[in-house]
Amino acid sequence: MMRTVWMLLIGAAALLAVEAAAQDSKSIDGTWQGPWYRGMSSGVATLKIAGGSGALQLTNAETFGDEPRPLVKLQVNGDQVSLRADGSAGAPLTLELKLNGPGDKMKGMGKYEGFGVRMELQRAAQ
Repeated sequence: MMRTVWMLLIGAAALLAVEAAAQDSKSIDGTWQGPWYRGMSSGVATLKIAGGSGALQLTNAETFGDEPRPLVKLQVNGDQVSLRADGSAGAPLTLELKLNGPGDKMKGMGKYEGFGVRMELQRAAQ
């Protein structure tokens, strides 16, 4: 009986270790790059995340600004990533992105200035 209890405890600890390792591999910290699309406009997005905060930069988005904009909101729930960055004119860009299985790409939709925005990001080579 005691041996069975020990085996169950060891098995549970092993499962927790595997789950923790899987969560660490899905960390979104790092630099992400890829295209963004809004109507007939498009450009390149660069998203930098470190320790629960970050910044978003868009090329070819006049009202968003040329400089990286700090993330006002960053929320990760499993493979779902929600973020918000305010453009230089004050309008919020909100996005709901989904992280793929390997954790190296995320894509999704959002809104900026009342228009739909699509973003497809992948981890940048470091």
